[in-house]
Amino acid sequence: MKRFAAFVLGMVLLHAAAPVSGDDKGCFTILSEDDLVCRAEYCPGAFDAGDGVRFRMAPGLSERKLMGPPVTWMSITVLDTDAPVRDLPDSFYIGYALLAQGDARYWMIGEYTGGMHCCARYHFFSRPAPDQALRYLGATAGSAEGIDEEPFLCRNGALYLEDWDTRFLYFHTPYAQSQLILPTHYRLTPSSMSVDNLPFRSRYLEEVKAVDADINEAVSKRTSRPTALLLGKDKGEFFSDEVGQLLVKRTLLYLYARQDKTAWQTMERDVRKLYRQDGGLKRIRPEILKILTEGPY
Repeated sequence: MKRFAAFVLGMVLLHAAAPVSGDDKGCFTILSEDDLVCRAEYCPGAFDAGDGVRFRMAPGLSERKLMGPPVTWMSITVLDTDAPVRDLPDSFYIGYALLAQGDARYWMIGEYTGGMHCCARYHFFSRPAPDQALRYLGATAGSAEGIDEEPFLCRNGALYLEDWDTRFLYFHTPYAQSQLILPTHYRLTPSSMSVDNLPFRSRYLEEVKAVDADINEAVSKRTSRPTALLLGKDKGEFFSDEVGQLLVKRTLLYLYARQDKTAWQTMERDVRKLYRQDGGLKRIRPEILKILTEGPY
């Protein structure tokens, strides 16, 4: 996926993040990976994705309303030998990878869903054992990142996909200034794909330390103490300075680490210490909780 992954990476904002240090990196093997392109000489046609799986690709028929690599605009029917398993509608399908974990096989199809700020997502299929049928596990929620070349990692022998939770990117801040993006992890099994961040609790707590340092640095640059956490009215409210969104990011990291009490206590303590009024707290907390109820974390 190197060629078109680079194209996508150039179109989205990349956020720096600490590397993941799993306690074992050898729980899977990448058997093959490649770009997916739909050129006239062999599309429509079938692409051999390995281990009895084929992708029947055809040029996308619907109008392209979003920007992306034209040769990746296609529909895909995933076949188990000749039996259709799943139809993927018109979109930009950037590439695929085939992974092995024991007897199980996993196929990932990377999709770029268009737009200047987002989104990429991954579709997963699995064959639990050589004599079992191919099944569709589902797709990730979508990320503001590009298609990662190496999104897989292990933890305690289990296979994970690392992605990014972007639900808070526009939380009281413009996208270009937002730091509210958090790593999220999908656990892959032969029968399911689900968000499972608990094994990475220590990573979130390590990130808290980095955010605390950023908060201290931002506070040191202030020339005065802001009146309130938020400025403006209703849906037009924005953080009054960088410290506000850093406090929210630390709160989210604590919540992801399942330290809810600490999350809210530190938020309340520092808002009262760092701002002259604490009225924004009453608005922020229910908004965060509402967004988190939209999907697992």
